[in-house]
Amino acid sequence: MSEFGCARCCGEDALTALAYCTTRLRETHRLVERSHFGVSLRECPECAQAFVAIFTEFVDWTGGEDAQFFDVVPLTPAEVTSLAAQGSGVDLVKLGALGSARRRLASDWPTGGEKTIAWRSGPLSVREGY
Repeated sequence: MSEFGCARCCGEDALTALAYCTTRLRETHRLVERSHFGVSLRECPECAQAFVAIFTEFVDWTGGEDAQFFDVVPLTPAEVTSLAAQGSGVDLVKLGALGSARRRLASDWPTGGEKTIAWRSGPLSVREGY
């Protein structure tokens, strides 16, 4: 278990947690909304834990099944305030640093590869998709 969230949003089973987070977390702020890149702040209705959700897709224009990455990173109240104030000008390097410093839920589906869903920690590179 982590120091963030409840058994619903941060439970040990990553697949169950992702299903919950993608269907039940309430969006509180939409920071970036582009066709291949999105950043939003979300909140768990059970425990009020805040998260930043980052979606990135890299279109290769051949064969479909483009690479898609989705990360859900728990946040402190101070981080929510800071990110909300940045709005669409959110600093992607600092955003990635938040995801490097703690456990995050990650869904990775590289082009031509198998989809993996896992709790991860360590470096998180955040860049706009295309």
